[in-house]
Amino acid sequence: MNYVTIVAMMAALLTIGCTPEHAASYDAPALDTNDQPSREITGVLEELEFSGSILVGKKEEIILRQAVNAWPIEDVRPVNSDTRFPIASMTKSFTASLVLQLVDEGKLDLDQSLQELLPDFEAPYARDVTLRHLLQNRSGIPHYVDIPGWFDNEVKRSFTDESFMDTLEALELRFRPGSDYLYSNVNYYLLARIIDRHAGTGYEDYLRSQILDPLGLDRTGQIYQDEIDLAANYLRSEDGGYEIIPITNPVLFRGTASMYSTVDDLSAWGQAVLNGDLLSETGRKEAFNPEAPMAWTVTQMTIGSGEPTEVIFYNGRLIGYLSLVLLLPEQDGVIVVLNNNTVGYENLLTIASTLAEEYFSEPT
Repeated sequence: MNYVTIVAMMAALLTIGCTPEHAASYDAPALDTNDQPSREITGVLEELEFSGSILVGKKEEIILRQAVNAWPIEDVRPVNSDTRFPIASMTKSFTASLVLQLVDEGKLDLDQSLQELLPDFEAPYARDVTLRHLLQNRSGIPHYVDIPGWFDNEVKRSFTDESFMDTLEALELRFRPGSDYLYSNVNYYLLARIIDRHAGTGYEDYLRSQILDPLGLDRTGQIYQDEIDLAANYLRSEDGGYEIIPITNPVLFRGTASMYSTVDDLSAWGQAVLNGDLLSETGRKEAFNPEAPMAWTVTQMTIGSGEPTEVIFYNGRLIGYLSLVLLLPEQDGVIVVLNNNTVGYENLLTIASTLAEEYFSEPT
């Protein structure tokens, strides 16, 4: 889903609600803070049959932190607020920050071509695609779904690093680089490869040294690298039930949708982004350019009866898992929603906008 579509959805969801498809088997929220969620928030979670964790923070204070379990499958461990969830495409926001740090350090330039950055990547368009195009999803390089047989798990399982790169090289551009927008995991997979080549260390180690360790994000890492317990993913099936489906060959999502995290770590990450702790002023202007942001959506929303306020957000989806971090710069607010039962992008935004209304609207 591209960022233009998400912005339009955000505006619509501020005034409409969503109706569940069927009744839920629902456990009351397990609270981790002294703040009692409003009846409205609890009602939204129940109505949407939500399972997962939510957090609301302002500056260094955690206002609300809770886990909710719905649609349990027998013998599956319930989630709590410390549970790690795959964050899917939210990974891109971390990757973009690493690349922009390398730009700040003078090791990369946004106008360098893919041919210069990855000489071994021999696609015919490599001389025309720039680092900026990759970061903005404006390269014209197709999404993973254009890879022949992509939805066959055996095809995904068979890829090696080398064969996967060969497959990506064979993809044909959808449009002239820079002329349009197309959401594509390939862009960010290539960015991880660029980090490998130009950071002086591999993508994983650079991520840890530049972001995870300095921010104390010790419950965040790579699905393909760490042997840890993750929230079970309740993938909605056609008959209205749920099934648990493993993630196939997650290294294929390296740099683009490969990370796991918790609500606490993502709150700290969001606060660091708000504080400007990670990038120069120039880097922040590039990342949060409303016309062509880099791994973020920048828009406005109205909270309560106040004037429209700026919000920055990003989300992710991967076989039943959904993630969202919503930043409110003017309020120093961070809202994190992690889901493991296929609740849907639009419903994640409903939850986030309800939380923003509850905790960040101006008193009348």
